[in-house]
Amino acid sequence: MDTQATFDHHSTAWLQPLAATMPDMPVLAINRRAQCLASNEMAKKLLGEQAHALPKDMRQALVQAIRDQQTELTLQTRINDLTRDFKCRLFYARQGRHAIGLLLEEQENALVQQLVHMQSVVHSLIEMSPDLISIKDPDNRWMMANQRMLNTFQIDDFEYEFLNNRQIADTLHPVFRNSFEHHEKSDQTVWQTRQSYHNEELVHLPQGGYKTLEVNKTAYYDQHEQPSHLITVARDVSEQKFIQSQLLNRSAVLDTLISCDWMLHSAERWQTVAENVLQQCCLSFRFSRAVLLQHHTTTVRKKTETRSQALFHWATNGFHSTYEHWEKISFLAPELKRWHDLLSKGQPVMCDAHTLPEDERFLLKSHDSVNLVIVPLMIDQEWWGSMVIERCFDAESTSSQELGSLMAIGRTLSVAIDREQTGKSLKLAKIAFDSTTEGIMIVNPSGELVGINQGYTLITGFDESEVLGLKPQIFRQRPRGLFGALKRHGKWSGEIENMRKNGESYTEWMTITAVRNHANAITNYVGVFADITEMKRSQVQLNSLVNHDPLTGLPNRRLINHLFTHAIQRANRNEQQAAVLFIDLDRFKNINDSLGHYSGDQLLLGVTERIQASLRESDIVGRLGGDEFIVLLENLHSKADAAHKAHDILEALKRQFMIDHHEIFIGASIGISMYPHDASDVEGLIKAADLAMYQVKNNGKNHVSFYDAALSRNAVEHFQLETELRQALARKQLKMFYQAQIDLTTGMIIGAEALIRWQHPTQGLIPPAKFIPLAEETGLILGIGEWALRESVRQAHAWHKRHPEFKKIAINVSAVQIMKSKFADTVYGILMESDCDPSIIELEITESTLMQHTQHVVDTFNQLKKLGISIAIDDFGTGYSSLSHLKRLPLDQIKIDRSFVKDLPDDKDDAAITSAIYAMATQLGFTVVAEGVETEEQEKFLQRLGCQTAQGYLYAYPVNSDDFLQLLVLNNQRKIKRHA
Repeated sequence: MDTQATFDHHSTAWLQPLAATMPDMPVLAINRRAQCLASNEMAKKLLGEQAHALPKDMRQALVQAIRDQQTELTLQTRINDLTRDFKCRLFYARQGRHAIGLLLEEQENALVQQLVHMQSVVHSLIEMSPDLISIKDPDNRWMMANQRMLNTFQIDDFEYEFLNNRQIADTLHPVFRNSFEHHEKSDQTVWQTRQSYHNEELVHLPQGGYKTLEVNKTAYYDQHEQPSHLITVARDVSEQKFIQSQLLNRSAVLDTLISCDWMLHSAERWQTVAENVLQQCCLSFRFSRAVLLQHHTTTVRKKTETRSQALFHWATNGFHSTYEHWEKISFLAPELKRWHDLLSKGQPVMCDAHTLPEDERFLLKSHDSVNLVIVPLMIDQEWWGSMVIERCFDAESTSSQELGSLMAIGRTLSVAIDREQTGKSLKLAKIAFDSTTEGIMIVNPSGELVGINQGYTLITGFDESEVLGLKPQIFRQRPRGLFGALKRHGKWSGEIENMRKNGESYTEWMTITAVRNHANAITNYVGVFADITEMKRSQVQLNSLVNHDPLTGLPNRRLINHLFTHAIQRANRNEQQAAVLFIDLDRFKNINDSLGHYSGDQLLLGVTERIQASLRESDIVGRLGGDEFIVLLENLHSKADAAHKAHDILEALKRQFMIDHHEIFIGASIGISMYPHDASDVEGLIKAADLAMYQVKNNGKNHVSFYDAALSRNAVEHFQLETELRQALARKQLKMFYQAQIDLTTGMIIGAEALIRWQHPTQGLIPPAKFIPLAEETGLILGIGEWALRESVRQAHAWHKRHPEFKKIAINVSAVQIMKSKFADTVYGILMESDCDPSIIELEITESTLMQHTQHVVDTFNQLKKLGISIAIDDFGTGYSSLSHLKRLPLDQIKIDRSFVKDLPDDKDDAAITSAIYAMATQLGFTVVAEGVETEEQEKFLQRLGCQTAQGYLYAYPVNSDDFLQLLVLNNQRKIKRHA
């Protein structure tokens, strides 16, 4: 059966207005056998090919519902191999047409809602952390992760949620799978042992290299000791590890250079130490195996080949030697021409397997080698042989420093070979001595320099003639443990400060080795050192980045905790008072949004200067982030000292700031906590000062407030009230009250305003002013508001049917409902299920809502107007709305706020404002309702003004639905009694 794309057939055309009013909802026309006659685009998009033929189980459920004349049902079916939950609404044509309207609304999974809610609560907190953070549920499904965690493992923002470690690993680059398998094991260990997990882990990266993470995991359980969630916090310590490894590697390299140089120069025959040299090179430079080759060129049948003889070889346990392979290779083969050209000129070959051309790759690929270095051994500028070193595991490439050191060892080996072969040992030893970039010095037993190399001159700037006979710096400083280590172990390594010839200071890593003769007496000291100034500077910069705010240079939260802890310890020892000042700038967000982030940063720098100028040198000031600063004052005699400093800061910040030719004025809210009166630790003092600061914010800002224990109690009460409010709707503690609206011409009740009340089991009736802001803050207003709307519409429909003179129910709507839900869809659904006439529904929105997100409000109101609902502004005159907003909004009514009515007619200002509001509303075509009418004098003034409708205690108090029905009965009998 072909399905119409639109509802234009005579049997389905009556559904066209419904589809037009709800363009974003899936709408279908079906017959009584649940066969689809027509559908809109949203239905096709939702159901796909099954929009033409609904699933069998879905049709069966709909047929039964049609037989029972049901208007609403919930069902579950499979579409495109996925299980889907739908809320279905059925509409029956009143003219008896056989087509039936079907409105589908897909319901969200409760677990997804819970996780999304949790994400919205903690997202802003974990995103501020410099660490990698993830939160998982008891099934190890990822509930949330901050951007640093996602970026590290290259996880798409929207693809990881509700997946476990293995499922996520299947979507990532294969290099991450080992990490996720390890995560799975450690997660299970934490759940099973209920103990925190601490470890240092390596994460290999797809582009090569790896990161080092300090990983901490903790499992949390609910009040019933059931698993709740697991939090992973990982800190990237790669930079620190890199610096440490660089220092250690540099030390190992220097030690190897000295050791190999000493072995080759002290041995009578180089062959006796050659295998030890290969072993030292492999162990120090992290290679798997090495072979020493001697080359010879032969000509067989007019074909010249350069073959090799393996003289010595060494391999790490578990790796077989490949010297026989190298003996079979001819370096004059066409595919190795590039290697031959480099090696014959004394240049090394260094390569990774994946970077080699295909015709060269077989040399490494056939033996599982991933990295290769060939160092040529040159005798009298002739290529005598090679030292071949291979890596057989995933490791970083050979660095230029390591290559230079291997070349230096190769040159020393060449010298040893040449010395034995030609007797030119002294000349070649000098070449090897001067070729290294590290500084080398030779010192006699008296501590006087007797020789240096060119590297020494390059680093220090001193020539040999300037230093021979002098004591080097290390022998003048005589660092602790130097001579003890040389005596016991023959070697000492450490970091020392030295001075170049130009007066510039630098840091060097020095290794001193004692050289002994056959009688074991020290004949010389050989010192090898490297300039590590830049490396140290990088480490200092790293520490600064970790502990300081990058914009202001002030201590960040990490360093603040450290500094404050020591300050409190000093105050405790000296039995003195200390104070913590929590400073939050007023109006900073508005300035940042209007002038831009650059101006905002300049303003923060100016604020930093003024705060520091207001304090003593001993005081500590830091930045917590955003526009929050914190100060610790020591050596205080009383609270007055802290208050005096806080007011100094306030006065400094009140003065104008000039930012990009703009005059900017800001203020600050300052909360103060005292040690030891308010708390005895850093966390408690900061929390107390924060609570005091919020007290200032709530009382008008730009002031100073001390912490009071009542603030903590209020915070607890606030939390308790929030918890109870979450249960109030389910426990049926929320009640609807109704206040009558009177026609000022006839005196008859023509409508009512619906007012929500909370009947608390212990606190009694709680007014909306106390719990509605809390509901808006937590998002509970969405459920509460929908319940209040449904209850009020149902009640108004019943009253209107029995009492046609009842023409309007006014229902208050929160801005949160409009901005964070499909509000127009919700209203339409309630109207359909209640069969209520939309013309008796009036939705009231506060004036302040109009000042935010105006376009969205306009669009929502336009949809509501199409349904036949009227719109009113509540509390008009208190929100500073502009006429331009009023002109854009499809309004019907303006309610004059009770603050302008209560002093009528005596107060001339209120009378003038009320008259102006009425005149403006009349000109714009709006009706007017006056709130808070309590006296007959106020009523007469409003009647003279021409106001049509009023409500207030003069006519009726807010009452429950049963009492309001009695008012309607009395209204018909003209027996309404005034309260005045």
